Amino acid sequence: MKERIKDFLRGFVGGPDFSGSIKHRFILENKELTINIPNSNIAVLPSKVDISFPHTSTTWFKQHVEESYDQHLYVHMLTKNWMYVPVVSILPSSEYGMLTCQLRIKQTDKINVLNKQALAEFVIKEYDNYHNGPDGQNTKLRKQVTQRFNKSSVIRTLEELKEDTEQEIAEYIELHGYQKLPQPKIQEFNNREWIFYQEVRNNRLSRHDYYCFPLSSTSFLEIKFNHNVDRSDKHKKWKKHALASQERIMASITLADIPVEQDNLLAEHNVKASS
Repeated sequence: MKERIKDFLRGFVGGPDFSGSIKHRFILENKELTINIPNSNIAVLPSKVDISFPHTSTTWFKQHVEESYDQHLYVHMLTKNWMYVPVVSILPSSEYGMLTCQLRIKQTDKINVLNKQALAEFVIKEYDNYHNGPDGQNTKLRKQVTQRFNKSSVIRTLEELKEDTEQEIAEYIELHGYQKLPQPKIQEFNNREWIFYQEVRNNRLSRHDYYCFPLSSTSFLEIKFNHNVDRSDKHKKWKKHALASQERIMASITLADIPVEQDNLLAEHNVKASS
């Protein structure tokens, strides 16, 4: 009864339930990563969860990299999903939204990943390059607007045509495209500094939050939180709970050196994993 009253007061059911958190452990070469994370509250097919990730191996990365529809190329580690729904569901598909947490490994040889400033600039540049590149949505919008203006019967000087086209492109990207991202920030959890940035758009409430931690000069750990909003009129009810859950999960993460006596076993395991 108390839980039911609590649900009515906060206006939703669901989200991460930390009373059922599970500690997951991963071997990242010479380091052990631990994270306390609640189980998903939606039914998903069971899948194998790897434990060892030889993140500096380019061969291993190429063998395990996930297909991607955007600029993100990564090796998947773990994913958990939590729905937020009405206290009383009258209609089917009345979900308020969903929070997703995903752990993954990324590689790049474009920068020295250990340089946090370089990493912060890199993630923003990759986003800009993709959405403004040959296959990007912003590029498609620019072409559509330019073609429409070129076919227009309105008489303009070349300067007026250029000015009107650029203004229209800017408005279209603001309404339908991918705008420039906020600058990344440094956030600290358990005495470790993470690069935090958000993929947000002015034309929708859903967003992606990313925390990046350098593992080597060519690899980094990324924790992605996807805030997917299904009903914009109900987002206010659960957004604070989702953000608090996100920060609680991040605060649970530890990354410690593995004892020297385990080095031989790790070396053997990593050789097998990367071969």
